[in-house]
Amino acid sequence: MLFFLLFFGSLFVLFLLSHSLTRTLSLSLYHLTHSKKLTVQIVAFLFFPGTVLHELAHAIMAGVLGVRVGTMEFVPVIEGDRVKLGSVQIAQTDFFRRFLIGAAPFFIGTSILLSILFYASQNDLFNTLWIVILIGYVVFEIGNTMFSSKKDMEGAIELLITLLILLIIFYFLGVRVPAFDPNIVLENATVQDVLQKGTYFLLVPITIDIVIIAVLKFLKR
Repeated sequence: MLFFLLFFGSLFVLFLLSHSLTRTLSLSLYHLTHSKKLTVQIVAFLFFPGTVLHELAHAIMAGVLGVRVGTMEFVPVIEGDRVKLGSVQIAQTDFFRRFLIGAAPFFIGTSILLSILFYASQNDLFNTLWIVILIGYVVFEIGNTMFSSKKDMEGAIELLITLLILLIIFYFLGVRVPAFDPNIVLENATVQDVLQKGTYFLLVPITIDIVIIAVLKFLKR
């Protein structure tokens, strides 16, 4: 349970830092270069792999749910004091599918991170330096681009209200969910090892983000 809490706690910290990183980095680059085009090109280069995965996650989930997908863009756009790294046009749909499509980058990104760490752990790949560096880079890219924006999360409030109403109805109808002990899964040695290494690797983007943000804000004084 400890490493489960640490892993998802680290994800939450990274969520807060990732938004601050792109905003601070973009504004600093713009003040330095005085060129919106050059700023966009640098940011696009730094986060391109993660941006592609983010937008593809939206598109793949939309396709699975039968929602039409339009144009995809992988070039960042500066909008005021924020930066939009990419976008994908999704047709109008119900709030449930809208939520799943919006949250897809987080679910898919987290799944990819855990899968990579699980595979590396099972095959003793952490003893190879270049693989450790590669995994660190992948974690940095995915970790800083897998979180959903406010627009992505349209439908979340409606979904939460619907689930709350259903839970209240089921409660008064006497419907109960079968008891399940999460420790059965969380105390598994392999699961603990993956979550432990996941927590350690999340320190890579967290540390890099903190250093970059701190340095840029210091230089801006």
